[in-house]
Amino acid sequence: MRHAAEKDKPLKAHLTPRHKVWLNWDGLFLMGPNYLRFLAAVDQTGTIREGGRAVGWSYRTCLNRLRRMEQVLGRPVLVTSRGGKAGGGARLTAEARRFVRIFSQWQREVEQLSLRAFSRAVKGSVTR
Repeated sequence: MRHAAEKDKPLKAHLTPRHKVWLNWDGLFLMGPNYLRFLAAVDQTGTIREGGRAVGWSYRTCLNRLRRMEQVLGRPVLVTSRGGKAGGGARLTAEARRFVRIFSQWQREVEQLSLRAFSRAVKGSVTR
C-alpha cells in the first residue's frame, strides 16, 4: 500500500518515458543502441574485444553481430589486422563510421523530442 505522500507526488515524478530506436537496411535489422555503443567503442579502442566489453558481449557474440551487419549491408563494417608482435586491431569502415554518426545524432534528437512530448502529455493529463 502506498503512503499518502507518494500519492500526492506529481505524476511526472513516478513516470519515466522509455523507447528504443533502431535502423533497418532494406527492411532488415541493421543496428540498435547496443550496436551503436559497440561500434563506437571499437572505434575508440581499436579492438573488437574492448568494444564487446563496453556492451557486455563475448568476443564470439561480437563476431556474430558483425557478420550479421555485414551480411545485411553486403560489405564490411570493420577493417581488421591480425595480432602478433605488432598487435592486431580493428577500425570502422568509412560507411560504418557514417552510420554511427547518423544513429548517434538521430538517437539524441529522438530523446529530446520524446522528453518534450512526454512533458506536454503529462501537463495535458492534469485533472481539473
